[in-house]
Amino acid sequence: MSDVRKTLLEYQFPESVIDAVTSNGIKKFYPPQAQAIKHGALDGKSLLLAIPTAAGKTFVAELCMIKSIIQNGGRCLYIAPLKALASEKFNDFQKKYEPLGIHVGIATGDLDSPSKSLNRYQILIATAEKVDALLRSRAKWLIDNLSVVVLDEIHFINDESRGPTLEILTARIKQLNPNVQLLALSATVKNASEMAQWLKAEFVESTWRPVPLREGVYFNEEIVFDGFGRKAIHEDEFPDDLTKLTLDTLRGKGQVLVFVNSRRSAQASALLLASPVSELLKPSEKELLKELSQQVVKGSGEATKICRKLSNVLEHGVAFHHAGLRPEQRKIIEDAFRQNLVRVICSTPTLAAGVNLPAQRTILRDTKRYESGLGAAYIPVSEYKQCAGRAGRPGYDDFGEAVIIAKTFAESRLLFERYIEAAPEPVISKLGSESALRIHILASIAAGHVHDINEMFEFISHTFLAHQKLTGNLIELISKIFDFLEKHGLIEKSGFRYFATAFGQCVSRLYIDPITGIMLHQGLAKAHRTGGYSATGLLHLVACCPDAERLASITKSDYEQLEGFMSSCGDEFIVTAQDFPDLEDFFFQLRVLKTTLLWSQWIDETKEDDLCDRFNVGPGDIHRHVESAQWILYAASVIAELFKFKRLTFATDDLKRRIQYGIREELLDLVLLKGVGRIRARNLFSKGFKKLSDLRLAPLDDIASVPQIGKALAKDILNQIQNFKVKSQK
Repeated sequence: MSDVRKTLLEYQFPESVIDAVTSNGIKKFYPPQAQAIKHGALDGKSLLLAIPTAAGKTFVAELCMIKSIIQNGGRCLYIAPLKALASEKFNDFQKKYEPLGIHVGIATGDLDSPSKSLNRYQILIATAEKVDALLRSRAKWLIDNLSVVVLDEIHFINDESRGPTLEILTARIKQLNPNVQLLALSATVKNASEMAQWLKAEFVESTWRPVPLREGVYFNEEIVFDGFGRKAIHEDEFPDDLTKLTLDTLRGKGQVLVFVNSRRSAQASALLLASPVSELLKPSEKELLKELSQQVVKGSGEATKICRKLSNVLEHGVAFHHAGLRPEQRKIIEDAFRQNLVRVICSTPTLAAGVNLPAQRTILRDTKRYESGLGAAYIPVSEYKQCAGRAGRPGYDDFGEAVIIAKTFAESRLLFERYIEAAPEPVISKLGSESALRIHILASIAAGHVHDINEMFEFISHTFLAHQKLTGNLIELISKIFDFLEKHGLIEKSGFRYFATAFGQCVSRLYIDPITGIMLHQGLAKAHRTGGYSATGLLHLVACCPDAERLASITKSDYEQLEGFMSSCGDEFIVTAQDFPDLEDFFFQLRVLKTTLLWSQWIDETKEDDLCDRFNVGPGDIHRHVESAQWILYAASVIAELFKFKRLTFATDDLKRRIQYGIREELLDLVLLKGVGRIRARNLFSKGFKKLSDLRLAPLDDIASVPQIGKALAKDILNQIQNFKVKSQK
């Protein structure tokens, strides 16, 4: 392994920078890092690094960015696939590089914000969607001045929802700034060399890991490893295999990540392990965990059953982790696991694709999960490899173990061949679908990148889709989409060139599917003409849109409730199957109805716990559904303003705030106060403080006596009201 200090001095890095990057004990480059430098990483060459987790991909990218900034005054863009990963990198980079005078920024927020202040950062960390949105706002400055672009987790091109945006964005960057250094990072994928060819990048591949990985299958109290022999598990007092494997790890001072196939299984597994894991904890650790468990309940607004279940298992050093939890709860779990306070996390495999949480042993309990239309289906090899890649904690473990649990001897052989001895599936472009192309064709026209069908086809020829020769009848599909966008007034033709209309520009900047824009426009126009609309009718319109986060499952028990809802509120719905053929699909109608009902009950101030029970969702799901409705209602208010539907502009804006806080209309004034959400606003209202003006002259003690307010918040409320008054006078 080559010497870091010596190499960086050769590349004329200042001593202060070398001290900073080696301050955490890095002295030698890992073999894959040395290989990357040998292939020209620090000479400005584009690279695709296909290297296992924790083998130092990010460090290579950091050095390339720092060299560009310090020696050439460059600006760098780090594109992460998920908000959680972007936040993780931002915190890490800011701590390391701000002291060197390198300004680090993050952009993962509102997708239509032009945010020109982002131009002042030398390293900008962003999601692909945010960068795409900036380009739609014609923020060409973002790409023109770039020297280095890092594409983290480039294999996300394979993702149905995020892949097309990442692929289009990568092709656009290459087109607008062909001299930029591209650094694509990925764990090992089957066709990484094909991706490198598409990027015109040097290909660096390695299977080396700082902590060697042992992969094996467990059956009948024994793990059979691939090339590392066998290991007997002696935990006779416990009957189940999961507990045996978990305690075997913990007795060796390790931590465990358990991957199961559903949220319910994650919660059940955590409960199963709580008591035996607790027996291995010190009294001081139990005290800290008790504080942590109380934090989960107190810091979560309304304490739901899921919150209380999480709190109960956390006391024992165990947690469950899935999308049904709120983001702040997931962060508490992740931080506690990094501190070795939480010893075991039981999770759905989504955790493996998210933040970096290594454990000594990962256990894959379930290799099948329910897929709609397929029943119980095997998970992809790539998903197993993601889970297995989390095994081994650098600086703590001599090796990591990834173990699959088998139920029979025959299954143990099958799982060995299917997962441990198999290569992950190849990355396949997902850009060829009509919905993905529709979104990105409008964006390309609106941003002025293309003006006709031939230019669009020429641009598509630079994508991974074209590189994989998956174009087929693409020219016909592109022509069809141009006709569709023109028919619905999103683009117009002048001579032989196409331009986005004001409506098309608006839809593109709002970062919504053109069909969502069309549905909102037609629905709002109908409501404007008739003058009749309600909150329920507007929510139903939003739930019909392609961009809406709709509830997926419909059970027999839902039918009666949904039939009653349709009977009582159906007359308020703005759009029908006559307006949009998709609504003729019965299952789609039921999902739309159920989602509308959820949102309606949320703004009627139904308790979160009751919503979780009624709709079989978690607090995190409610949070996600609320964000989705908020965004589409914001889009609706912008479209209403564009078409001068004045009353609907105000109505959709008010409804957006009601959805944000989960409140009835009468609380809209009170939630303008910071620190006042749905519960505190209702408490204030119940005590007679119905408007801000009611609070202005109220005695401090009267406000402080309101449940969940207290003196500190009461003082802050009075200060805020005074500031509102001063601003209005100005």
